[in-house]
Amino acid sequence: MIKKGSSRKGMRRRQAIAAAGARDEEEFDLPPLPPYAPVKLNPVSIGIEKEIARIEVNPDAAPDDRLAKHGEFAWGRQQSRSESRWVWLIAASVIALMFTAITIANRRTRTDTTAAPLGIVISPDALQEESSLSVFQQNPYQMRLDAIKILQQVASATKSEQILPLIRQAPNTEALVAKHWKPWDLGPLLDDPDQWQSGIDETSGTAFLWMQGMHPEGRSLLAFFVKQGDKLRLDWEATMELGEARLSTLAKLPTTHPLAMRIILSPSPYYLPTLPESDYESYKITTLSEDTIVWGYVRRDSPEHQSINDLLQRDSLLLDAIFSVRATIKMRRTHDVNSQNRFFITEMLHKDWVMP
Repeated sequence: MIKKGSSRKGMRRRQAIAAAGARDEEEFDLPPLPPYAPVKLNPVSIGIEKEIARIEVNPDAAPDDRLAKHGEFAWGRQQSRSESRWVWLIAASVIALMFTAITIANRRTRTDTTAAPLGIVISPDALQEESSLSVFQQNPYQMRLDAIKILQQVASATKSEQILPLIRQAPNTEALVAKHWKPWDLGPLLDDPDQWQSGIDETSGTAFLWMQGMHPEGRSLLAFFVKQGDKLRLDWEATMELGEARLSTLAKLPTTHPLAMRIILSPSPYYLPTLPESDYESYKITTLSEDTIVWGYVRRDSPEHQSINDLLQRDSLLLDAIFSVRATIKMRRTHDVNSQNRFFITEMLHKDWVMP
């Protein structure tokens, strides 16, 4: 009889679940296992043909047979004392040969160079430049004051003879002073030494002090000073930019004979069909005392071209190129029909305007 609230379908479902539970209990309800018993393995004898071979090192074998032959590098093998002694002897011989070669090389170059500490080699030119500049490096402020005092005395002179004891003497200095001297009117430029820029340089072993200020007329005044004996002197010829002709005169009356000139060189892009850029380098030529501009040409790869490039630092990889430089050169007119403003640079005499 079916109870109230139930159905045949529900009864069958409950019976199926109960039957499945009974089966699960039957599958997993196993009797306990007996205690673990140790298993002993007995060696099995096999035939000699199936026996595995073992490679063993023969302790009686010589070390060279087990590692490497004599003369070959062997990891883990300790060198004998005799071998170490030979290595040290070879190393000492190599070092001795190196020192011998260095000594021979130093003896061969002793006439051309001077050795300094730490293996630095200084050329005589560098030593000469350093020694020549040292006279201006000992007390530079006092040198400036002495130079200003000389400029004041030269500017206050009323006769050319009064400046002769104050200037650098050369064989033709007195004649040049008599021809080109005129009174200076520097005004307030000499009242304040701080208005002057200054520096030191050298040319061909001759050191000099330069001072530059603005002239009351609006142009730059550049003065040069050298040591003659133990006295500071004004290099009047360099200060006056004197050459064998004035640049304005040479521009109007060019000559085929080379003339020495103190000028300012600057790179120029100005070329002519007869003076092409492929064969020549062009430069603008000016001075401080005049407004005249001319152009100079020098053949490429010539000694003069290399000297000018060195001054302008055109070929330097470490230094910036310079826009203009002072130089003392020789120049003559070109072969053109109209060559008033065009000149060949025939010789590079000195850098800057101070003569050695």
